[in-house]
Amino acid sequence: MKRDFGIVSIIGPGLIGGSIGLGLKKRGLASQVIGVGHRKTSLKKALDMGAIDKATQDLREGVRRADIVILGTSVRQIPGMAKKVMPWMKSSSILTDVGSTKAHIVEKIEAMRRKDVEFIGSHPLAGSERRGVEAANPDLFQGATCVLTTTKNSRAKERIKELWEGLGAQVRFLSPEEHDRILAFTSHLPHLLAASLVNNVKANQRPFVGRAFKDLTRVASGDPNLWADICLENREELLKATKALQGEINTFRKVLQKRDKKRLLSELKKAKTSRDRLMNNQQKPC
Repeated sequence: MKRDFGIVSIIGPGLIGGSIGLGLKKRGLASQVIGVGHRKTSLKKALDMGAIDKATQDLREGVRRADIVILGTSVRQIPGMAKKVMPWMKSSSILTDVGSTKAHIVEKIEAMRRKDVEFIGSHPLAGSERRGVEAANPDLFQGATCVLTTTKNSRAKERIKELWEGLGAQVRFLSPEEHDRILAFTSHLPHLLAASLVNNVKANQRPFVGRAFKDLTRVASGDPNLWADICLENREELLKATKALQGEINTFRKVLQKRDKKRLLSELKKAKTSRDRLMNNQQKPC
């Protein structure tokens, strides 16, 4: 059976929002995709690319007929945007977001949610150091994991699960708190680590940076404002993750100080085995 999610409104059709729009349209999953934003130039780009069918700067006009509303703004803005659009959403419509943190967002939205509007938090683990709708890709979510927050609302749960699966993602359910604990280690800390590695290189050392360093630090080119919000929203879990990483670094420091080749080899082999297993699992067909 062909899925049809009706009218989908995307507030903030940038990289992620634009990719959702392109993906929905490419696969014929929506009768109409509406893009809502505050910059005319960005909305025009989204229209010209075919990421949306209609553009508007009017929030009420953008959501009043939508069956699904997707909040694609920064994590700091998502709760406030939900508060603005909730009064204009039609009964039985579904609200979701694509924020990289979940506990704060879910708590705030659930506290203000209308009883006749359903909500479930989403976080597609896909993206790029590039930003803006011009970087959008209809297949961005193909094979990617998308985390949905656990909820008692089974209709929203199944409907949004179907939407992400229709876009090619593999859906996993986590509590908002568990999501933030895990992503602190697997997403937010790696960004800070990449930034630290880049900041650690002196100007006279830059001509000697190789491909491995560039690959390792690619995410440091991400939008600083966006990542500052993410890190501060998940501050407590990120502090725990940085402490754990410091422990790993201290292990290598001690090994080097003692010239303990046996332990050094053991740590490097452990990392290689874990990394190889991770890549092998990702390359298996779904």
